[in-house]
Amino acid sequence: MPYYFAYGSSLLRSQMERRLMGNKPVTRAYLKGYRLAFMGHSVERKGPVVNLVSDPVRMVPGTLYELNDIMIQYLDRAEACEKGVYQKLEVEVEKDDGEKVKADCYQLTEANPAFGKPNLGYQMQVKQGYKEWGLPEEVLEEALAWSEENKPRP
Repeated sequence: MPYYFAYGSSLLRSQMERRLMGNKPVTRAYLKGYRLAFMGHSVERKGPVVNLVSDPVRMVPGTLYELNDIMIQYLDRAEACEKGVYQKLEVEVEKDDGEKVKADCYQLTEANPAFGKPNLGYQMQVKQGYKEWGLPEEVLEEALAWSEENKPRP
């Protein structure tokens, strides 16, 4: 069964259960070579969303889910891949026990999306997901600060 690496609001178990009933949360995992940033603009989220940005010295904590092929297809639709909002990215992540596995995740497709401050409700959802999984919340705080520093100035 394919793995899905969640790093944003999909960390929320309740959201994943609503989207994909019967999903199997596996373990925490870490994606090396990337950092989190708040970018782009989501109509649904009313502002920037968390995204992966290549960074050779950083890593992104998240969670692995085991999904079947039908769940992956549904997740592709939920992440608006067919509309070109997100693209599926195959990555190698390291599980808590050190095992490295291939997983799919999603990244914004927009070239150079603007950085910015996310809607507070969305920000709190992502933070709650980090709490549920015992992931380091300072990564989110760093992403917020970095995104704020890099947002376009009027």
